[in-house]
Amino acid sequence: MRYTELRPDPQLLKPNYGGFKLSLDTVPVLRTELPPAQRPHRVRPNAHRQYSYLHARLFGLQNHLVRDPWASADGACLYYVDVSGTVQRVQYRPSAGRLSPSCPVYRFTLPSTTATTDTSDPYNVSLVFASERLCLLADGHGTISVLQTGDRNTTTATTPWVAESVRSADPGEDANRLLPAAGSVLLDARLIQPPDGSGQQQLLHCIALQVDQLPAKPSETVLHWFTLELESGPAGGGGGGGGCWTVRSSCQLRSAGYPRYCTLDHDCTGLLVASDKPFTFTEDTEYPITEPDRSEEPANGPEPAMMLDGSAGLSWSQTMVDIRICCSKQDGTSWQLATGETAFQLTANGKLVLTGTQLFAATSGTPSTHETDTTLELVLEKAEKETVWPRLYEGGPEETIVAGPDADLPPAPDLEAMLEECDYGDGGEGSEEQYFTLERLDRRLHRVTDRASLGSQPPLFAMRLQPAAPAAIVVRHHVDACVWQPATEATGTDTGAWNLRHEGTLHTFGYVQASKRQQKYLAASPDLGYATICESERMVSIYRLNYGGGGGAVLRRRHGPQVSVGQQHLIFLEDTTEILGVCCESEAIVLLLEDALVTLQLTIEE
Repeated sequence: MRYTELRPDPQLLKPNYGGFKLSLDTVPVLRTELPPAQRPHRVRPNAHRQYSYLHARLFGLQNHLVRDPWASADGACLYYVDVSGTVQRVQYRPSAGRLSPSCPVYRFTLPSTTATTDTSDPYNVSLVFASERLCLLADGHGTISVLQTGDRNTTTATTPWVAESVRSADPGEDANRLLPAAGSVLLDARLIQPPDGSGQQQLLHCIALQVDQLPAKPSETVLHWFTLELESGPAGGGGGGGGCWTVRSSCQLRSAGYPRYCTLDHDCTGLLVASDKPFTFTEDTEYPITEPDRSEEPANGPEPAMMLDGSAGLSWSQTMVDIRICCSKQDGTSWQLATGETAFQLTANGKLVLTGTQLFAATSGTPSTHETDTTLELVLEKAEKETVWPRLYEGGPEETIVAGPDADLPPAPDLEAMLEECDYGDGGEGSEEQYFTLERLDRRLHRVTDRASLGSQPPLFAMRLQPAAPAAIVVRHHVDACVWQPATEATGTDTGAWNLRHEGTLHTFGYVQASKRQQKYLAASPDLGYATICESERMVSIYRLNYGGGGGAVLRRRHGPQVSVGQQHLIFLEDTTEILGVCCESEAIVLLLEDALVTLQLTIEE
């Protein structure tokens, strides 16, 4: 496993950014009423069976206004599903300064909510765009359709979408065994085009999410990863339809946590997931899940099985800069430490106990040792300082808490100031402290190949910077929020590419986000010119990051460097209905309400 430290580009940080000043400039609010038949479709969780924390996140935070990432630059194309089962398209054109009238592009039959059983509860409808001409639709009851949209940049508003046929695998195969049996929510989809002349068919990879409510234990999050293959007809990504998609394979991943970020990597050989609890492959119809042969693996490959546990003489503690591993010599145990170019190896009585690749995160340099007659102590320097490890390694001993005046603890806060709610972290799991990691799970190897520690703060949100690339992840870095884009090119390695590139920074947005007690949607414009926080109803906060003469100001200081500041706009909507979706464009913010579409004009052309 490779460990990655998220080191922001200093050129994209602004240490002298002074936050946001409240702007009194008027932001025009344009409201478009929706007739009853065109209001957004909404399903609420079943209070008797869908009541877990995982269900609350899934139903409460789904964005029902979907942006087409392949839309042309002359206007944003947005889609939502109304109560009649119609996919409605609306478009914002900067030249007109307002939304175009909604236009139906596809109509399907919404299953009746009364038809649900005790084991099958509906989910909300979800849309995902897989290419310039393909879209996937999940009706929330177990049916996932592949829609041929045509060229969405050139087709007229009256051109309807066409559902392409999806065929299950042959009866003798079990490729469709792990497909979502009931309702699910689509998270990502990607069309893989084969090289010209290779004779291979196009592959459509899809990720769907379910919450499995278990009677005897806590609920689990289930990720379904299934692959569709185009059998015949014109190319699904560039033709005019007529093909048939066949289920080629499927696999399943489970976790006790919730994915705050989930996307396919650039070539669909791995899955990038950020969560507080690890995801593991449980079943796979194409690549059998087997225990790896440890004897033939290289030294820097998967970790060897542990021979000892915490009760057998191994304990550990940590400071903000290093890790201390204490090895007891009682009962005649003899410890040996061997250091190499990539990692160290710790053995006891000739048996391998621990290697550097097993640790929760990366360390720098070689470990130093302090040996006495009763113990051998290893001191390892953390590669990423000021972070707290939740565990030494998977399944390892509990941390030994070090107390006393010599303990290296974080700087004490102002003890006279009252603690605020944001000081307690996310709070999704009660008082339990959470630790988040970003991991790449390889489809063939069924294991984590790369990991980056995110600390105790969850990812803020995800955004699509490039249409055919994996979604970017926005992570808090001190007071800022850094935008990281996963690699879009292969690196030539067997386990796929892993490269997180710092694309931009939302200055001091991490600080203002942490201070918000109520927040539902977080989003930013594609050019990273502003960020917004939407509450469940009425309240929208806009933070313009552009400083200088355009969108901000400079505080004049008599001494020291000048401090740049941005603008904060507070918008209070007259409508008290719930906000069900948000889409950010460079010129405007579009909100989907229960009975209207609202446009917040940020740029007015003269």
